[in-house]
Amino acid sequence: MPERIGPGGEIGEEPGRAKSLGEIQTLLREKVELPSPPGIVVRILEAVQDDDNCFAELGRIIAADPSLTVRLLRVANSSLYGCSGRVKTIENAVAILGINALKNIALSFIIVRRLQGRENDLFDFQGFWKRSVTTAVAAKILSPLMAYNSDDIFISGLLLDMGILVFHQCCTDLYLDVLSRKNATDLPTHVVEREILGVCHAELGGALLKEWGLPKSLYLPLLYHHRPAEAPEECRLSVDILQAACLVSAVYHDGQSRNHWMEVCRLLRDGYGMTEQAVRDTVDSVALHAGEILGFFDLPADQMRPLSELLQEANQELGKLNCGYEQLVMDLKQAKEESRKNIDKLIEAKRKYRELAYRDELTGLFNTRYFQELMDKELARSQRYEHSLGLLFFDIDLFKDINDNFGHLGGDQVLRGVSEKVKQIMRTSDIVVRYGGDEFAVVMPEVLCSGLKVFAERLRRGIESLVVLVDQVEVRVTVSIGGAIYTSRNPEINKMDMLSAADKAIYQAKRSGRNRIVVAEV
Repeated sequence: MPERIGPGGEIGEEPGRAKSLGEIQTLLREKVELPSPPGIVVRILEAVQDDDNCFAELGRIIAADPSLTVRLLRVANSSLYGCSGRVKTIENAVAILGINALKNIALSFIIVRRLQGRENDLFDFQGFWKRSVTTAVAAKILSPLMAYNSDDIFISGLLLDMGILVFHQCCTDLYLDVLSRKNATDLPTHVVEREILGVCHAELGGALLKEWGLPKSLYLPLLYHHRPAEAPEECRLSVDILQAACLVSAVYHDGQSRNHWMEVCRLLRDGYGMTEQAVRDTVDSVALHAGEILGFFDLPADQMRPLSELLQEANQELGKLNCGYEQLVMDLKQAKEESRKNIDKLIEAKRKYRELAYRDELTGLFNTRYFQELMDKELARSQRYEHSLGLLFFDIDLFKDINDNFGHLGGDQVLRGVSEKVKQIMRTSDIVVRYGGDEFAVVMPEVLCSGLKVFAERLRRGIESLVVLVDQVEVRVTVSIGGAIYTSRNPEINKMDMLSAADKAIYQAKRSGRNRIVVAEV
């Protein structure tokens, strides 16, 4: 059974050039179906932009969700915020905490609720959020000690690794490849993510929060928390705090308490002039406050063990190591190397299997299975971003005559020739599919009706000019093309509506005499 996916979030910088936010968003749209923001998040963000009415409007939005109201008041009265029961209403919370702090506490609960999932053998959701809450609490406590004052640091710490959740929910199979390779190597999660997915969870989380309309002060620290040296000046200190907070959280949740403690102590002592006792008191206070906050997120509020107890246990384990340590290290290194090789072979085999599962063996084009999944994704994306989407269906006119005259092997040669011609004609962003038999489809993202007709005509002429040699005989064919264009005016349109419209159009083209084009808007 694969190891359950833990919280991730290793500290360290990735090699190579950092992608711009625009490049990251483009890559993500190709690989990941980004979740939409909850409606209440949109309303809260819109409310706080209205300076005249934001206090009252934010209060009304939160009060409409009784569960959110209760949780928010409990956090406001917690020892972390130091209000000690003075906050009894949303109005009190606004007056005492301020509008930005209240907004961020509310968003914390809403986004965590949006990104929850069922516990399973592959992902430890409970462990993920326990570590995330501890990171958020640590960031809140460390901020004044590191001369930083911001209401945003708690929610930034809470959502620091949210990209891992999105990866797991949106591309589970590929993310299992990430997990497998990480377990077989010493590489950090974010480095393996870049190798396999082209983008890491930090970049995904930052891009998603920007997509949802959250401010720079929230999404920039997520985006750069594995590239601190490249962080803009405006968020560099918050990135440093979040990295320190990750280390503090790892003391309690990562199983290597002693090593993480030494790193935290070195960082805060050398970088911020804290004594070892002050660092010890700070780390202990994180456990105390995190135990309180966990319950507000419906997580087990078990009392977190004191730092002294964790370090004592770690020292006892260290003392048990004997002179066979060096041999154990060598054995482990060898086993990891073998495991890495096997994992690489497994990942490559899975990639080839996925490729075969989605490819037509005769033509090398994508097959119907891939087409069905692609249409669902592309139509959903077009509706979300209000983009157009084009679909072309076409088949070879009188293809039965070719099979009758030249046999099925001759027909196969014609199908391969037509397939190669279509690939030469269409744009790189278009997806060409062998739908079945002599039927083909082309999915064309972000194309207007006029452009769809231009490409359809180019396709018709290109195939009409094609010559395929079958048994030294020149074979020429034509195609009838039916097109459907979604223009984003009707959000109720579904995949079957588009397929039906294109199907009817191709029959109309055949009834009109073949070698024709008919395009319908849906």
